Formats: sequence, structure tokens, C-alpha cells
Amino acid sequence: MKSAFFIIPYAASRRLGHRFIGLGYRVAKIMPGLKYDLQQAREDIDIGEYVAVVLLNAVVWASLLFTIIFALLVGRGIIKRTVLAAAFSSAPEFLAAVFEMRLAFLPAAVAFIGVTAFLLYYPHVQAKKIGELVDKDLVFALKDLSLQVGSGVSLFNGMANVAKAGYGAVSKEFETVVREIETGEGEDLALEKMALRTESEFLRKMIWQIVTALRSGSSMQSALRGLVTSLDEYQKTQIKEYTGELNLWALMYMVFAVAIPGLGSTLLIVLSTFGGIPVTETIFIYIISFCFMVEIVIIELIKTRRPAVHI
Repeated sequence: MKSAFFIIPYAASRRLGHRFIGLGYRVAKIMPGLKYDLQQAREDIDIGEYVAVVLLNAVVWASLLFTIIFALLVGRGIIKRTVLAAAFSSAPEFLAAVFEMRLAFLPAAVAFIGVTAFLLYYPHVQAKKIGELVDKDLVFALKDLSLQVGSGVSLFNGMANVAKAGYGAVSKEFETVVREIETGEGEDLALEKMALRTESEFLRKMIWQIVTALRSGSSMQSALRGLVTSLDEYQKTQIKEYTGELNLWALMYMVFAVAIPGLGSTLLIVLSTFGGIPVTETIFIYIISFCFMVEIVIIELIKTRRPAVHI
């Protein structure tokens, strides 16, 4: 699983997070759908272990942001350098030091909550992407299967040929079906299992059309041709919708990358002269840190929203 929010490599995160798997199980109880999302995302990881990995990366993000902001506040003299030395003197001095560092704790806490929420939702996004990868090659696989069935090839041999044809995720799905049929599973039952595990809406429709044709004896070729036309139009619609959506994301990115740090800060300074509320360096540090985190989220959303289709 790849994401910019996994600041520790995923494989290393699994090794380190295994120590906190008990905590992961307790947190996972509030998200019963996460286990299903991990299965749909084809992730061979226990739900408790994944939650532990998420919490580990969220702690690292929070610690990194805390360190950066704390260093900036100390460098600008907002937090006195003597705070660190006083923190280890006695309990009262330690509490006073913690209170002094509250300006750095707040954005770190927000980062921890934001990263945790995003990564817990990420398997659902990955499951949807797998479904899109299936849809990307499905139109070509459908045309191939339709031509083979129309030319007199049996459905099983047609599916076996599609499994070997290199249609990406679609070929892998059909490879599993062919393997199950070869071990004695009925064609309709093997296809029904594929319908239950896939995230692709059109692959599911295709499977039910094939199963219905198998059980009723109706024309399978005409059903496949209708699905090819429908899927082709759907992919064209996806591209158009993503183009319009991309304009909105680009505008939002420019707002947080340019407008808020520049024009927003200038406007805040001007308004502070009328309201009597001072604009300190701490506020600017908060604004820059917040905009930085939002920019990362927007970039991730643009990547995940991109339709996986052949253009």
C-alpha cells in the first residue's frame, strides 16, 4: 500500500507496528467496516496490525510537525530557550514548560488526528482504485470475450484466453475463476464468487449477465455487446467529470499555496489595525503549517480521484 502519508516505509511500518497490535485491535472496534475495506483492497494484513501502522505513522507526523514548529518558535524567541532546561528540574517547572510549549502541541495534535483519519479511510480508496483498474481494461477484455463467444469458442476457453491475454487486473480475476473451475467448481458459482469480491460495478454486471445467460440459455453475445457499449460511454463520462473536478482542485491548491499565505496574511494584518488584535509570528507559523498540510491532502486527493482508464 502506497501513500504519501506513510512517512515510514510500509514494510518497515508493519514490523514496528506489530508491537502495538493490541492497541490497534481496541481502536479497530470503532471501525467495523475497515476489515472489509482491507479485504477489498487485497491487503494481506490484520486489521489490528494496520491500525497500529496508522497510529505509528500519525505519531511520527505529529512529532515531526511539533519539532519544526517548536524550533521556529524557539528561533524567533517566542519560546525561551530556558524552557528546555527548566523542564527537567522539577514537577512544577515541567508543567510550566509544557504549558509554554502549547503553541507547538496544538498543530501537532491536529496533524495526528488528520493523518489518522485519512489513513484509516485509505483502504476504502484503494479498494475503489482496484475496481477502477479492472474497469480500465474491462472494455477490451469484454470485446475479446464477446468475439470469442461469437465465433464458437466455449465460455470456459474464452475466459481462459482472457486470463492469459494480459488485461491487467481483469486477467487476474479471470485467472482465479478458471483455477476454481478447474478444481471442480461450477462455472456459475465461480463467477458469483468473483462478483462478490470485485469492486468493479461493470464487472459485476457482466458476471450477472453471464450467469443469467448460463442458467436461462439466452444469447450471451448480445448481452456482452450491450455491456461493452455501456462501459465505453461510462469511461468517457468519467474523463469529462474528472476534467471539471480537476479545475476545482487546482483552484483550491492555488488558494492554499498562494492566496492564503500571501494575500490572506496581508489582509489579516490590515484588519488587525482596525480590530486591535495583534498578529504575532505564531499566527503566521500556524497559517503556513496548516496550508502545508492541506496542500499534501489536496495532492493525494487529486491522485486518488484520477480515473484509471485508457485514453
